[in-house]
Amino acid sequence: MKYIFRNLTIFSIFILASVFSSHATDFVSVRYGVITGRIVNKDKIAVYPAVVRIEGFSIGDDADENGVFYISGVPEGEHIIIISGIGIKLKKVTVNVVAGKENQVGDLEVESSDHSLSEVTVLGKSEARRQQEQAYAVSVLDLKKDYSAAIPLNKLLNTVSSVRIREDGGMGSNYNFSLNGFSGNQVKFFLDGIPMDNFGSSFNLANFSANMADRVEVYKGVLPVNLGSDALGGAVNIISRKDANYIDATYSFGSFNTHRAAVNGAYTANNGFTVHANVFYNYSDNDYEVYVPIVDLNTNKKMEERWVRRFHDAYWSVGMRFETGVTGKSYADYLLAGIIYSKNDNDVQTGATMDAVYGGVKAKSSSIIPSVRYKKDDLFVDGLSLSIYGTYNVVDAYNTDTLKRRYNWLGESIPSTTAGERYYTDVKIKNREWQGNGNLNYIINSHQSLMLNYIITSMGRRSNDKVHQDDPMNNIPQRLTKNITGLGWQIRYERWNANIFGKMYRLYSSAYKRVDEYTENARWIQAQDRKTNFGYGAAVTYYILNSLQAKLSYEQAYRLPEAVEMFGDGLIQQRNPDLKPENSRNLNIGLEFNKIFNVHTIFAETNFIFRNTKDFILKAVSLTSNPTTGYDNLGKVLTRGVEGTLRYSFKELFYIGGSISYQDIIDNKKYEEIDNSYVGGITENVTYKQRLPNIPYLFANGNIGFLFRNIGWKNTALTIDYRLNYVHEYFLSFPGLGSKSSKNIIPEQFSHDISAGYSLAGGRYSVVVECTNLNDRKLYDNFRLQKPGRAFNVKLRYFFNK
Repeated sequence: MKYIFRNLTIFSIFILASVFSSHATDFVSVRYGVITGRIVNKDKIAVYPAVVRIEGFSIGDDADENGVFYISGVPEGEHIIIISGIGIKLKKVTVNVVAGKENQVGDLEVESSDHSLSEVTVLGKSEARRQQEQAYAVSVLDLKKDYSAAIPLNKLLNTVSSVRIREDGGMGSNYNFSLNGFSGNQVKFFLDGIPMDNFGSSFNLANFSANMADRVEVYKGVLPVNLGSDALGGAVNIISRKDANYIDATYSFGSFNTHRAAVNGAYTANNGFTVHANVFYNYSDNDYEVYVPIVDLNTNKKMEERWVRRFHDAYWSVGMRFETGVTGKSYADYLLAGIIYSKNDNDVQTGATMDAVYGGVKAKSSSIIPSVRYKKDDLFVDGLSLSIYGTYNVVDAYNTDTLKRRYNWLGESIPSTTAGERYYTDVKIKNREWQGNGNLNYIINSHQSLMLNYIITSMGRRSNDKVHQDDPMNNIPQRLTKNITGLGWQIRYERWNANIFGKMYRLYSSAYKRVDEYTENARWIQAQDRKTNFGYGAAVTYYILNSLQAKLSYEQAYRLPEAVEMFGDGLIQQRNPDLKPENSRNLNIGLEFNKIFNVHTIFAETNFIFRNTKDFILKAVSLTSNPTTGYDNLGKVLTRGVEGTLRYSFKELFYIGGSISYQDIIDNKKYEEIDNSYVGGITENVTYKQRLPNIPYLFANGNIGFLFRNIGWKNTALTIDYRLNYVHEYFLSFPGLGSKSSKNIIPEQFSHDISAGYSLAGGRYSVVVECTNLNDRKLYDNFRLQKPGRAFNVKLRYFFNK
């Protein structure tokens, strides 16, 4: 592996050296700046879609859903902006660009056009260069309106159709991201296109403030080739803010002694030098009340259920992301070196279910992740773009369970005959992973482009348990290496565009597993595996009308097992080195309607999903007195679902919307083979055609909001927002096994959140008061692990943008 790393490093250095030398003259003679602004109509309503380009240059940008565009790498001096798009008249605006600055042109007003679609100007290379996501089933969550919200980023995603965030408890608890029936590691997470698979437990969506990102892109199925991942059911890409010079600081406090603080900022000098920084701190006692059975520690008998407070569930985390380098240079659109540091400390209150209660189990982790990112358009030849990044993840996890006592939910304890409440351990797990990615894009002509993407990740793990020094697994290396290569072709015309791609997945794993357990020959053996799989797919979109878009996508996708699934987490998650890659045939069909009627905006979307999955990796729980979780392959799983979203807004003063999702996920394997048995052979699967347990199949959300301006003083705003979440009841185990009365269910749940915010000085200062779980309902997600009841939070914000 060291030879692969060396070769990639030499290749990267060669590319960078070539870029520096070939553009040395340009660097001396030409300086660059950024142009940003917003496209609006006569009523100051954002116009979308719209295309902005620089006359005489092959550079430009598409305005986003808020009408905002951002064009980097513009030579200094006077230029003409050309604005065009569906249903709008072509407009030209003169702009004087100052090098090294973000040149803001403000709101650019355009007029409506009655011309047909065929008369709309289509951009050439500059527009085609931009990543086209229109053909994919993707939802974009614009975070600007949520910068003052008190809830973390992961919960904001609950407003996206087909998305469910399932949590084990309060702040710092494990959470599961579910998208169209796929969950956990089947859905991949990216930060500016960089995979976050092994960034550590403290640097995740649950700890992020919405203020650190511009938007979140949620792909429901087929992914663009440039993301270069083995996601099976979709992906979430967090896009950082592009503000050149700003400070955004927030602090919130609330119930259960919960505190969140975040500072986000950027500075860009006239010469292109730039610094980006994101810092966060989170703390909570998590001492909310839960309704649980009480066990008499002396007789070990269950008594009545009652309300008690959690007493061993405190959590804190701290994190920092820092990047510095140059932007807008002739040799690089950006060249940034960065580092991520994060750390957390978590008291573990329960096991996989609330039948287990702990008073001394702890888990903590720390991460240090250096990185480098580089991007250049028009490299060597016009239309050729290169982007590369590399990271090295140093992640250490610690699990401690050494207490010689037993606890119940009253906080009472008695001495135990053995050490360890769950499993006697004091282990340090060292994860070391490097990953590299190269993305090459070439514009063939105004209608076609090619993209090549390669990503390699190699993770090594060692663990050492202080209290089990004779454990044969101490300091034994385990490794998981993935190589994913993707090649895509895009074709684009006025009414339609399509993406066709192929992928090669390669996996190497070296792990250890226990064989001949409970015999005199019980031992650990090394299990090595190499696998190669090929996937393919296509995504097509067609504009039936200017405001009505149809989407169709299909893929044969593979998802390679993750380290935590194969190696375990050293505490509750058990190991399974025999996991096979999942593979799935995925189909998405959708319609999207987006129309502006003067001051009214209507958005409607519906999607049908079909997934035929083999070797589905399912997370299960052992319902024992000391429950654990583990991953296993489930032969065949069939998913069919439908989702719908409807939103309406009146100017910026009022909005209302909601979404609903239904997904029928069944065990589709009729027969199963019996291995490791004296009987052997093939038997009928007793759960054939039954819905998979512990996965919600019907859920919905809704929201409504009001905005009142100039309340009390000028440049002030008062916002009132209400959110509703609904989850239909679902079974904890397969519904066809045993009598219905004997089954555990996750009950039907309604939850309500409400908030009110007030901002001054055009948004520079703001305060938000929020109440979550307003009706104080018992809320559950995974295995009936109860989440917090009614909670209040206050968030203060200061924002400055130069």
